[in-house]
Amino acid sequence: MLEAAVYFVLWTFYLYWLHRFVHAVPVLQYVHAHHHSYINKNDTRWHWNNIFLFNDDWICTLDLWITDVIPTIIFAFVTNQWWLCVFYYVWAAFVQEIVEHNPSVNFYPFLHSGQWHLKHHRQSNKNYGMFIVYWDKLFKTNA
Repeated sequence: MLEAAVYFVLWTFYLYWLHRFVHAVPVLQYVHAHHHSYINKNDTRWHWNNIFLFNDDWICTLDLWITDVIPTIIFAFVTNQWWLCVFYYVWAAFVQEIVEHNPSVNFYPFLHSGQWHLKHHRQSNKNYGMFIVYWDKLFKTNA
């Protein structure tokens, strides 16, 4: 169990830095900014297309695959921790939209959730973390 927790923490560290990276590279920044503008429409209902890891439109889906799906698959392959892919799929397909982009959900100071993540949509240089808030606190990117 401890080993799984360590891999989970390493995976969130990897996703934190990848999220910061997409904010720094112009082409990726354009794709990710589209996700930011789309989410700001405040539609936090679950959508059936999430089952196929398709979010909102093609550009938002591309962003999801660049920032989350493909990096998770790579991390699972390198570490042989395939359970992370299953965990991520359940999160992305059934939970993420309801929790992460919902302003009425707040699990701070422990977990990344709606209020925490939506601050990132308003201040794109803050709150990059996924699942946990500690990387933002450690690297002083928390809002």
